[in-house]
Amino acid sequence: MKTYKMGVLGAGNMGTAIAEGAVRAGMMQADEILMFNRTAEKRAEKAARGFAVTDAYQDVYTGCEWVVLGVKPQNFDEILPALAAAGADPKPLVISIAAGVTFGKIGRALGADCPIVRVMPNTPLMLGCGASALVKNGAATAAQLEAVTALFGAMGTTAVFDREEMLNEVIPYNGSLPAFAYQFIEAFARSAETHGIARADALALICQTLAGSAKMVMQGDKSPQELIAAVCSPGGTTIEGVRVFEARGLDAIVAEASDKAIARAYELGK
Repeated sequence: MKTYKMGVLGAGNMGTAIAEGAVRAGMMQADEILMFNRTAEKRAEKAARGFAVTDAYQDVYTGCEWVVLGVKPQNFDEILPALAAAGADPKPLVISIAAGVTFGKIGRALGADCPIVRVMPNTPLMLGCGASALVKNGAATAAQLEAVTALFGAMGTTAVFDREEMLNEVIPYNGSLPAFAYQFIEAFARSAETHGIARADALALICQTLAGSAKMVMQGDKSPQELIAAVCSPGGTTIEGVRVFEARGLDAIVAEASDKAIARAYELGK
């Protein structure tokens, strides 16, 4: 029997958010979660919050029922062989949040019989309002996928896919989208400042408007196009700005940015 219900290998911001989400959802107690971090100071921070900690990441693999791989994709070549050498019986359910790191790469190291659920979350997960895409490999059961989906569902919304490549295709629309949204916010904030509006006031107005607009879309009563038309009175102010977006090719810019992000995800998986 495993000592801990879940382990987090790479207890940075996202890994910590997942652990805290499990506790908030009542799925686990803090002391049932083992956290690895290379830094003693960060381990002490996690211990002060009630989590178990270790300075040996192999302990996470051998001692936990679930293992969250929260390290960067570039670190997998170091991490995976060490986990395989440590061995685990039975093998834990591996939850990978690394962009582009495929089931094949993980399975070649840990074995084809290792159950894996790949998740593409985003940073708002840290506030409990993330958007996560999930897919399981052939060794993971439907019940395991359901349990992991419930975990991430406690921290926002989820979408489950049948094909692994969809985690690359979805990256611009949840994983990378916060950065794109922040660019949009920053551009409007700078514009507001040129018109004499204090930055703090501009950010408050912009962010609240975007949050409210997103809620109106999520209600599902009207499509985005219908909502645009509702704001754009003929001969009014908004239509003038919308025409600039159309003339400058906003759709093409978004498409190109999305394609670039997706292409990079496939590159990381090679």
